[in-house]
Amino acid sequence: MPSGNHDLHIHSLYSDASSEVFRIAERSSSLGLDTIAITDHFWPSLGSRRGGRPLIEERRAEIESARDHFSELRVLDGAEVDIDADGELAEVAGGLEQFDLIVGSFHWSMDSSLWAQALARALREPRFQILGHWDGFLTSFRESDGDAAATALAKAGVAIELSGRYQVQYPRFLEQGKEHGCVFSFGSDAHSVEGIGRLQYQRQLASDLDLKIVDVNGLGRGTD
Repeated sequence: MPSGNHDLHIHSLYSDASSEVFRIAERSSSLGLDTIAITDHFWPSLGSRRGGRPLIEERRAEIESARDHFSELRVLDGAEVDIDADGELAEVAGGLEQFDLIVGSFHWSMDSSLWAQALARALREPRFQILGHWDGFLTSFRESDGDAAATALAKAGVAIELSGRYQVQYPRFLEQGKEHGCVFSFGSDAHSVEGIGRLQYQRQLASDLDLKIVDVNGLGRGTD
């Protein structure tokens, strides 16, 4: 049974946060986390820095160094990419396949009808493993849209993130996800080391609703 002792959505100074990769790993190790994912935005996704492949490769070298130093911690080399209105994912220099983990997120306001339609298009050939802060930009919610989204997510095997940054606005969708057999992940969306692992409420929510937590051993290459 997956422990859920992970944080799969952390940003570093390689995008719009303030923390060095080593400090992120150090903090995560001190908290006793088993697995983390450093999921920066890369150009042209919102919150990214310009730099392309050299920036990505520089960060990757720091991740590999952190893996060597904190051998008890699984550090995934990830990215958070925008899901556009047409369901396409923002491209990244070098391609999405280079990363261990992709968090796909909406960063534009929409009603649940547009959300469900864009998500369904994105999940036809899914290129991401986690749907980040799923209701962070929703302006409304209809159960029929939630049902369609949960069906598509379950079929694609894409996890629904329980976000530490965005309060759940529409808890009914979590129940729908459970009903359709979706899996869930924890992500603080931390932009500083202090925010890493702040997921007590999300873990309690998952326990109360008896949600199925993603098996992180099936995600990415990590330290393999």
